[in-house]
Amino acid sequence: MGKSDSSDKQTREPHRIGAGNIVLALDVHGGDYGPSVTIPAALDVLAGHPEVEIYLCGIEEQMAPVITSCQAESQYGHCFDRLHTVFATHALASDARPVAALRRGKGSSLWIALQQVADGHAAACVSAGSTAAILALGVKLLGMLPGIERPALMSRVPSASAHTSLLDLGANLNVSANQLVQFAIMGSVACALEDDSKQPRVALLNVGHEDSKGDSLVKEAHLMLKELPINYTGFIEGHDIFAGKTDVAVCDGFSGNLILKSGEGLARMFFQELEMAMQNSWLDRLGALLAGRSIKRTLARFEPSKHNGAPLLGLCGVVVKSHGNADRPAMSHAIIEAVSEAERQVPQQIESMIHDYSIEAG
Repeated sequence: MGKSDSSDKQTREPHRIGAGNIVLALDVHGGDYGPSVTIPAALDVLAGHPEVEIYLCGIEEQMAPVITSCQAESQYGHCFDRLHTVFATHALASDARPVAALRRGKGSSLWIALQQVADGHAAACVSAGSTAAILALGVKLLGMLPGIERPALMSRVPSASAHTSLLDLGANLNVSANQLVQFAIMGSVACALEDDSKQPRVALLNVGHEDSKGDSLVKEAHLMLKELPINYTGFIEGHDIFAGKTDVAVCDGFSGNLILKSGEGLARMFFQELEMAMQNSWLDRLGALLAGRSIKRTLARFEPSKHNGAPLLGLCGVVVKSHGNADRPAMSHAIIEAVSEAERQVPQQIESMIHDYSIEAG
């Protein structure tokens, strides 16, 4: 596959083949479990979404036995008609750094998956590989949207108002005020497309609500955001994210990653404590049985697998990052997230908004 020049990238329409299907490219070797999880997850998505086709991008010898095993499962029916393979020579390490990814990336499963998007064969790429590698190769092969300096990872965390979109989650540990403003615009566009809302609330994470609080970076971004025609509501603190006081929470990648991982750890501890509490005595078990349906419905909102899949906003194409330790349901959710991002044409909408606001990359 040819090398892609990032100097003349343009956003791409969702690619469809077959009977109007939307096509995705999946990095089969991304994540802790590789083909044993990614391939069955892809087939689960195909079984529930007849409009989707998937390119499995990976090493032939490692994919073949898993595909053969899945073919014996009757529930997949004609799914294999919409499952295609593109062979890679190797896979990048799960902790691959940007320099290593650029040096050894060509021919890897991640490179091949991203190349499908760059060449217009697929509408989106999904990978559970190294964030640094996805970022480096995504910029190289797909290029950046005009007016965007750096991509940002965004995820939807559960909150009192259903969920809050949080970005950045670790793609950029050090940012400028301009970049925070760009993150805010991208998050606002993505949130509006998801919820069919024209004016999602956007807020900037800080150590307090007052204008006098925070360092010079957030203060500068705060003043810039107040001048834009988005629904910017000012500063929020960490607890406001889960209280649902904003639709989009903007921060640097260091803070965002800490918030996300801390929230996930707190949720796991809560589930464990609740499970033990419901098993303490026969009376506790009876109460759990009577309230079981309501408890399950409430806990389902906080199930990590239902929130897996963070789009990397700012690229000239849809790229979705999965958790590295994603299991089969979680990987399936990340793939479905990529379908939604491609259907909503998020990169094109962000580019249009950046152009309307006359934002230029530094």
